Amino acid sequence: MNTKLRIPDNPELIAKQVMEYYFQYPEANSLKEIEEIFNVSPRRIRKIISDNLKKRLDNSLLRRCARH
Repeated sequence: MNTKLRIPDNPELIAKQVMEYYFQYPEANSLKEIEEIFNVSPRRIRKIISDNLKKRLDNSLLRRCARH
């Protein structure tokens, strides 16, 4: 009973779709729901979301510092 590895063909596209879904449906942000919709492992989803939120935070801090 080996399960098939859930490695996406195009990881950038999946990352973009996951983040769009994450922000469009804030009430449905459980990893299980996102995992079922996109057929991606929860570990990959956590990495996508954390990397993207970290990048957004860094960008916002840079913008604030650049204004002053």
